[in-house]
Amino acid sequence: MTNYLLEVKNLKTQFKKDKKILTAIEDVSFKIEKGETLGLVGESGSGKSVTSMSIMRLHEENALINGEIFFQGEDILNLSNRDMKKIRGGKIATIFQDPMSSLNPILKIKDQLMECTKIHLGYSKKEAENHALKMLQLVGIPSPENVLNRYPHQLSGGMCQRVMIAMAMSCNPQLLIADEPTTALDVTIQAQIMELLLELKEKHQMGILLITHDLGVIAETCDNVIVMYAGRIMEKASVQELFDSPMHPYTKGLIASVPKLGSGATVLPYIEGKVPDLASMPKGCKFAPRCKVAIEKCSVAEPKLKELSNGRKCRCHLILEEEGIS
Repeated sequence: MTNYLLEVKNLKTQFKKDKKILTAIEDVSFKIEKGETLGLVGESGSGKSVTSMSIMRLHEENALINGEIFFQGEDILNLSNRDMKKIRGGKIATIFQDPMSSLNPILKIKDQLMECTKIHLGYSKKEAENHALKMLQLVGIPSPENVLNRYPHQLSGGMCQRVMIAMAMSCNPQLLIADEPTTALDVTIQAQIMELLLELKEKHQMGILLITHDLGVIAETCDNVIVMYAGRIMEKASVQELFDSPMHPYTKGLIASVPKLGSGATVLPYIEGKVPDLASMPKGCKFAPRCKVAIEKCSVAEPKLKELSNGRKCRCHLILEEEGIS
């Protein structure tokens, strides 16, 4: 039994493809407490969204999910599909990357907002409609009465994202998974959306798993951070520790690649190469082919994620040797 809101243990997700089994994420473990915002950061293809989809059990039938996912002390991987549907959207809610494709284009906003409360809270049509109006007001949408009767294509990207948040918050979830919630929005709307999420978190004391590639968003909103690469956790730390003293070479590369005002730099640093394909993962450390400080051992044996003397966790042979950890 766990006291955490969410505890993921040794999560491994694989996909069957062309008679092969491809491993998308492996040895992923983390915890989220009530009122905590945990950031999951990394390049596209690092396994962030696969992790969130595994938690929600939204993968297709070709997926193989192993490990343990405890939500409020119960391993939801062992639940029937029927019981999981009761949790999904009610106790655990998700905000997906693209609101324009996540909202149903042929249904009015009102109908999409009402569906969740009718299913999970047993509201009547009138109760659900009143609640939908209240939720649109909560997320700061002007003239919510008019928005209720509009279709998604009649709203801006920022308005659609607010509708998605209203849908996610309709049943007062204990855990919110926000997968790139500000993608494709301008910086002003991004700031408003993130401020809104944090206000709702404080009001309802919910936990948030924030998935993003934007380190600026991570720095402003998260309590703790997980850095992922090629389906593995490379580093775990508090947000302040991570930005003050990044340890893993991959983390250092990500932070160095963020433009800094007044730095005087004429060339923006970047990490050479790209995230490896699932079908052709390198031996040893998955980041070794792109790492400028890799040693011979890195291309032979994959390092394990170990806890360091300062309580942080890192998956790097160099760091582990410096700490005297084998």
